[in-house]
Amino acid sequence: MAAQRQSARQRLVDAAFHLFSSQGVGTTTTRQVADLAGVNEVTLFRQFGSKHGLLAAVMTEAEVLTGPEQGFDLEALAQAPTDQALREFLSQCLATLDRLSELVRSVIGEGGQFSADNSQAMGRGLQTIRDFMAEYLETHLAPGEAAGLPPEEVAGLVMALLLGYAAIDGTTDGAGEGSAEFHGLWPGRSAFIDGVVSWLLSLRSQSVGADVAPDQPGLTAPHTDTWIDLPAPVVHEIMQAARKAGNQTHALVYVLLGAGVAAAEVPLLTRASALYDNSQHILLVGPQQRQVPLNQWIMGKRYGTYTKNPLTRWLKSRSDASPAMFLGPDDQPITPLRVRQLWNEVTTGIMSPTSEPFGVDQARATWCVEMLLRGLTRQELSLLSGLSVEQLDPLVQKAQARSALAQALRLDQQPGSAPANLDKPADGSAGKD
Repeated sequence: MAAQRQSARQRLVDAAFHLFSSQGVGTTTTRQVADLAGVNEVTLFRQFGSKHGLLAAVMTEAEVLTGPEQGFDLEALAQAPTDQALREFLSQCLATLDRLSELVRSVIGEGGQFSADNSQAMGRGLQTIRDFMAEYLETHLAPGEAAGLPPEEVAGLVMALLLGYAAIDGTTDGAGEGSAEFHGLWPGRSAFIDGVVSWLLSLRSQSVGADVAPDQPGLTAPHTDTWIDLPAPVVHEIMQAARKAGNQTHALVYVLLGAGVAAAEVPLLTRASALYDNSQHILLVGPQQRQVPLNQWIMGKRYGTYTKNPLTRWLKSRSDASPAMFLGPDDQPITPLRVRQLWNEVTTGIMSPTSEPFGVDQARATWCVEMLLRGLTRQELSLLSGLSVEQLDPLVQKAQARSALAQALRLDQQPGSAPANLDKPADGSAGKD
């Protein structure tokens, strides 16, 4: 019975997607959708509540922009030069919007009629499209914090530009290159795409510094002066939340906090990257395969042994054949965007010392500070972390501050110590009023 309901729901979503895309939401009736899906109209209302509820489901379940039927050949784009690949990617996005023009008009024109639940569902659909674009842009551009914008925000802006173009293009009664004569905002579609590509490439030039090789997309030089390390109680609360989220998430957060791996480096990890025996657990990290210890102890608490810990449990529990250490949807290798999403899901609801959302870089900062407190020099930590000595300077200062705090707490635990007379001169002479 459940399988039949699921089958009926999928047929309704597919039918609605076809009709909404070809004739718009306003002119499509629920009876038409039900007839095309081969189900009773009552089933439509039971599943979705209303036509707008069905539209929200289309946005979240029909893979409006991200489905393989939309014509995106990402493997072929990966082989092209960056500027050419970006132009082709944006052209394919606009071509998809052309095919979905009636749906786009309906989403924009009828948005004010949605209920709160429908609006939230629409938002989730837009986030899915944004995430699809963010993964592509991050792979080719790495617009990281050096540019001031994470890939998700860049993708959101690109989405707004493309939807704005589609709306203007559609409302000025033109198509493709021909509509420019009606609005005069750009000479034509290719000029619009060239402008967006130029902007995206300018972000890349800002974010890719001297410390990043051109053939290492996704690995940007971080601004460590903005990193904040986490106190031990918060770290242990995050680890506890990660354990409840499942084996993979627990293992991922363990690697982030126990080895200081950057989010952009996680997709490069494979099962073969974990080397361990009874005396050590080493990860081979980054394009250069640098050796990094995966700590048993994190902020004073032990999380297993070298051979039995959250990572080994995750690897031993898997039945898939993928060589990737961590997986995204459909058993594909995880992306940096998905790493950040899982981190955000785990840390949501945990009180932040700064009242700001937790950033995944805080895990790396915490590991670096802890390694410095354990006695590593800057040069040694530079070799393990992949950060330059200069990038470690802000973290050294944080480690010194953490060490001073620990020393002050130890002094407070020594009873009977006489307070120093700070007014008395160092030479022992009496002070003057």
